[in-house]
Formats: sequence, structure tokens, C-alpha cells
Amino acid sequence: MGSTMKLSCNAAAIPEGMKFLQNALEARNVSSKVIAKTILTAEEVVAKMIANASDPEEQMKLEVSGVLGNVTIKCKAKGSSFDAADIERELLFDQEDAEANSVLRRMISKILGDNLTIQNSSGVNTAVIHVQKSPYAGLCLTLLALVLGIGVGLLMQKFLPADVSKGISTYTFVPVYTIFMNLLKMVVAPLVFFSIAASVADFGDIKALGRIAVKIMVFYVITSAIAICIGYLTYQIFPIGNPSVASAVSVEEAAATLAKGEGVNISIKDTIVGIVPSDIVTPFQKSDMLQIIFIAVTMGLAASVLARKFPIARDFLSAFDKIFTAITTALVRFIPLVVFCSMAKMMISMKLGDLASVILWVPVIYFGVALMILVYMLILLVIGGLNPFVFLRKFYPASVTAFTLASSNAALPTSMKQIDEVGVSPKVYSFSLPLGATVNMDGSCITLIISALFFAKIFGVPVTSNVLTSLFISIIVLSLGSPGVPGGNLVCIALLIPQIGIPAEAISLIMGLYPIIGMAQTCANATGDAVVTTVVAKHENMMDLSKYK
Repeated sequence: MGSTMKLSCNAAAIPEGMKFLQNALEARNVSSKVIAKTILTAEEVVAKMIANASDPEEQMKLEVSGVLGNVTIKCKAKGSSFDAADIERELLFDQEDAEANSVLRRMISKILGDNLTIQNSSGVNTAVIHVQKSPYAGLCLTLLALVLGIGVGLLMQKFLPADVSKGISTYTFVPVYTIFMNLLKMVVAPLVFFSIAASVADFGDIKALGRIAVKIMVFYVITSAIAICIGYLTYQIFPIGNPSVASAVSVEEAAATLAKGEGVNISIKDTIVGIVPSDIVTPFQKSDMLQIIFIAVTMGLAASVLARKFPIARDFLSAFDKIFTAITTALVRFIPLVVFCSMAKMMISMKLGDLASVILWVPVIYFGVALMILVYMLILLVIGGLNPFVFLRKFYPASVTAFTLASSNAALPTSMKQIDEVGVSPKVYSFSLPLGATVNMDGSCITLIISALFFAKIFGVPVTSNVLTSLFISIIVLSLGSPGVPGGNLVCIALLIPQIGIPAEAISLIMGLYPIIGMAQTCANATGDAVVTTVVAKHENMMDLSKYK
């Protein structure tokens, strides 16, 4: 329904107004659980509007509107200004009962939610409750931006002089993309830190948290191992690699990428030791996610213990978690613009000669990624006992976002939003998704094994069982602690292939096409994180199955 339903009522007719809202939401096929939460929110908002009204007999306006799956309630009444915090304070107990207030505050937060906005203009209070948000609007804009970006980039490459196209890209597309990515880099470290710390602190049962964390980590390692096997199987089906292109290797083109990998060692010992930082500042400066996660878990555990006497410790982490979530939510609105700029600049600079020389490398990796996503669906069905088609229907906007942005961290806010729609408890996904964005790189594992075998054939390196074992171990380590530098996965290939006697400079053959590969592997990474999170939450009874269905 796209129509708007309106009702005017005074303080005496509030029960009639609530009934009107309930009927209007039912007419728009809103779930009964969401309706119940919305009516509770509306009752508190309306009660406060009446308390602040300049004239209690004044008519209050209630309005329910919905377009393309979005459903919104708007309440208007004359009176003095107030906000959601005022409603919360009135519902709390006396200040001396701090523990009870902490529990009640979290319950009120769940009722009022983050979908309530209140403002006062010219003496009129307007409260807007976003009952239901459709994922399709943002998805359609993102897909449209993707197609337009590719089209504009190709047209500029074909019809404009190279200098003009490069100038437009340098002074328009690149700055927009760079600003957005810089903003994400600025916010992603504190977002991951406070999300995990708040999630850990919110667990009442530390033993349960430890059990869940171990399950998630074991699942991540298992899916990474499966991904390597999928990549190997894919290469056996499509054994690509033409030795004649070896002469096209360019040392100059690969120099910058190789420089980024200097000083990075592929070592299980170094990866484990490197998790523990020597200070609390450097991990944030270098965006070392493994170290940030370690600090977050440590602080979350400490806050959980202290919360018995000092609830403010847990509330502090929760407040900052909401702050950085709000910032990232605002950034997500600009994703379509960034996708357009990203695709346009990529298509302008992509050389058709590079595309032709190793073109088969791209569809082979995409085939491997498609097989991996099929494995994820089987995991959901067999181990989770869940309908994979329902999962895909609810989570695919996050997969598309991960695909278009080619960054697990950039897609993290959307992944958290969509996994909440799946019905997973925030206690689980607030911990597992940021962790997965760092250590679970299934798409990267597929790319690494196929690329290594691809280069081995080009350079005539025999792939023995010892070579495969070495590749398997190295890829697992690289997926857990890949270098935190731009183009990190390309750096991983440069670190991997010398172990089997292939010059690192060979990556110059695929550098031009790597952005296309990065999109597919990030899509697999984000989807894998969500599948593991869902399965673990289901087995731990921390999932709302009615919401999933």
C-alpha cells in the first residue's frame, strides 16, 4: 500500500488512536511482533506529547504512511519540546538503584529503538517512528549506480581523449572515493572495537561467551579450509594458464605492491604473537584489526566483571558502540555515489589488453566463489537446519554491498543491519561479524589457491603434494592475518607465490583485473561471516526463528 492514513484525536481518545495505528500497520502486513513494539513506543511518545501539550484538549494528528515496503508513523501536537532521553528518564527507577536502572535502560532502548526521531518546530512537536524499512530502495540505487558507473567509464574511455578522461577521474571520481574510504578507515577501528567490547560486556555468562567464540573461530577456520579445497577443485575443472604470457611480466608495474609487502612474514608463530599489542595506541594508528579485537575482548571482559558494582562501565561501551554505529549508518547512505565513482574510475583506467591477456582468470575465480556460496547454503541447511532461500532473501542486500565496495570493513554496517533482519541476537553478531571481517577470508582463500596454480602453470612449476601442503598452510595463515594495507589481498599473492619458485613480479599480469576479483571475493567473505554467525546463533538458541521465517 502506498496511501497515507490519518486520524485526529485528543487526550481522551488515545486508546482509539492506538487502535487506529494497530489496524493501519496490520493493513500493511507488518509482523505482530513489530506492531507490539511499535505500539509500546507510540504510547510512550503520545503520553509525553500530552504531558507537554500547551492545551490537553488540542487535537493530535496521527499519520501512517508506506511506500515500497517502508512504513512510517508520524505524530504531531503543539507543546514544549522534549526528546527520547526525557521519556527514558521518566521510566527509570530512583538513581540509587543503579543495577535495576541499567537493566531497565537496555529494555527501554529495545522498545524505543533507534528508529524514533523527535523534533520541535514553531511550538509543534513532531515524532517520527520508522516502523519498517525496505532493503530494496538502497539496493536498487546501488545496482543502478553500479551499472551507470560501468557505462560512464566505458563511454569516457571510448569517446574522450585519454588525458581528459584521466583528468575527470583524478579530480572528481578519485576524490569522492578517497574521501569515503578515508572516512571508513577513520571509523572502522572504533566501530569494531566498541561493537566487540560492548557485546562481550553485555554477556552475563562469560562461559557461554567463551563457548560461542570458540565455535565461531573453529567454523571460520573450517570454512577457510573448505574454500581452499573449492579453489583447488575449481582449478582442476578449469586448468587455466598460458606459458606464453610469462614474457609480459612487468617488474615496474609490480614494484609498488611488492613494497607494501616488505617486512611481512608468513608465520603462524608471528601471527599468534602479533595478536597481543605492546601498547594501546599503535593498533588504532595502523588499523591492526587482530590487535584491536584483542584489546576489545579484554576491555569487554573487564567491563562485564565491573558492571556488577559499576554499571556505568558497561553503559559507557554501549553508548560509544551506538555513537559509531550511528556514524557508519550515516556513511552507508552515500554508498551508491561511491559505487558509481569507484566503477567509473576503474573502467576508465582498465586496459583492454590486460583484460584480454588473462581474461580466463576472472570467470574461473567467480566460478569458485559461486561454488563456495553454494557450500554456505548447504551448511545452513544441513548443520543449521534452516531454509537457505530465506537467508538469501534477507541477507542479499549486504552481499551486494560487499560486492560493489570490495571491502569487508566497508560492508560491515550493512552486514550487521541485514543479519539483524535474519533474527540473530546482537550479542552474537556484534562480536562475530567484526571478527569475521578480519580473520575469515574465504573468498581470498579461493583467489590465492587458484592464482598460485595459475602462475605455476605459466612458469612451468610442478605442483607436487609438498607444494600443495605448503600453499595450504600459508593461505590459512594469510587469511587469518593478511597485511593491513591497501590492496592487501594482492600483496598476499605477492607473498605467497615466491614460496613455490614464482617471481613476485608475476602479479603485474593480474593487477589490472584485480579490482573485479576483489568484488567477488569480498562478497564471499561477507556471506561466509553471516552464515557462520547464523548457524552458531541457532545452535546457541540466540536466534529469533519467528523473525527468520
